[in-house]
Amino acid sequence: MDWAALFNTGRFPASPARPNPNRNPFQIDQDRIVFSRPFRRLQQKTQVHPMVANAHVRNRLLHTLEVASVGRSIGFAVGSELRTELAVAGRTPDDLGYLVQAVCLAHDIGNPPFGHAGEEVIATFMGEWLERTGRPSGLELDDDLRFFDGNAQGFRILTRADGYRDRGGLKVTFASLGAFIKYPWDATDPRAAKGGVPGVKFNHFATERAGFEAVLAACGMEGPLPRHPAVWLMEAADDITYGLADLEDAVELQIVPYRTYEALVAPLAEVTRERLEAEESVPQKVALLRSLAAGRLINTVKDSFCAHRDRLLAGEMRAGEGLMDLCEPEVREAFRKLAETNRDTLYMHPRKVEFEIGARDVLEKTLTVFLEACLAYAQGQGERLALRPRQALSLMQDYHPKPDFSPSETIRCAVDFVAGMTDHYAATLAARLRGL
Repeated sequence: MDWAALFNTGRFPASPARPNPNRNPFQIDQDRIVFSRPFRRLQQKTQVHPMVANAHVRNRLLHTLEVASVGRSIGFAVGSELRTELAVAGRTPDDLGYLVQAVCLAHDIGNPPFGHAGEEVIATFMGEWLERTGRPSGLELDDDLRFFDGNAQGFRILTRADGYRDRGGLKVTFASLGAFIKYPWDATDPRAAKGGVPGVKFNHFATERAGFEAVLAACGMEGPLPRHPAVWLMEAADDITYGLADLEDAVELQIVPYRTYEALVAPLAEVTRERLEAEESVPQKVALLRSLAAGRLINTVKDSFCAHRDRLLAGEMRAGEGLMDLCEPEVREAFRKLAETNRDTLYMHPRKVEFEIGARDVLEKTLTVFLEACLAYAQGQGERLALRPRQALSLMQDYHPKPDFSPSETIRCAVDFVAGMTDHYAATLAARLRGL
């Protein structure tokens, strides 16, 4: 892979690059993402703790903005190390920083209500729904309708489902789309399996296969693992941000004591006791530790990327491997302890689990209603629909299916609508649909 193709500024699906002396193409991508409706809805979607009233606790939008900040810093740091190499392709460290920042802004845009729990509920329900309906006669449906991943949904949003709907989506650059692809395979690929469950981590649905292949070709993404180099930086920015911030939120919610935070983050921050004690309050101490730890991790990731640059550009990294796994042992071990504490203490906390169990009921109700309506539409296009499906379709607004959609595309409209809901709207709508 070479940098000139990887920085392809042509706009999906088929617009050639157009020089703009006043705006960087990747800043334009950022603007298109930030002003999109799916991005705004992140403000009421779960990061870790669902539907909290404390404004200091991160929602998915705040998490995204923090990831974008860290990602820009990592991108610029790496770009500065590779300045001469990028110049040959007509690019600068700023270009890499802006590109990573753009893709960080988009990295969670496809996440459904209630975070990863919502992903699992949608995937499980869709598989059960297809079995229950017996794969309706007369309709040829894509097999991957039984799978769901926020990354694939995000690619669908960026390229098809939102913005210029069915005409290129948000029409961002090929470079940003290439850097968005964490998992360069579909749901049926063996690499999409996780914990023995098929179709868990993948980056495109069958409805977007042609667009996916066009992006890989436009960016020259090749090799055994054809990932854009910038995706490794986005992924590291995400790891750093949620690793530190999720634990910080747990201190804010009094799930873990400050001393636990300090014990885990201080080794990454390399702060002296005197400097830490100079801060008067717990929030100030937490902010200092987070800032110093993030700075060190950004620098370490930059070194890790540069050390493995040749393998990255050749697409020869191992699937499941990340830059955090390749950092110096001292940092890697300290970060591993932090991640384990988050997993064991936060991600199965009773309050979080209660909401996630309830999320299944919420999402199953909404999916049932809107899948029924879209199925009726797919089976009876051009005919008068019964009242209930017509009413349900009227609620879908931007995601209402179109007459020329394939059956699979029509069914996907129901998933688009439910996956796009905020936590609050999904919960409220589910209650109303039950007559409450």
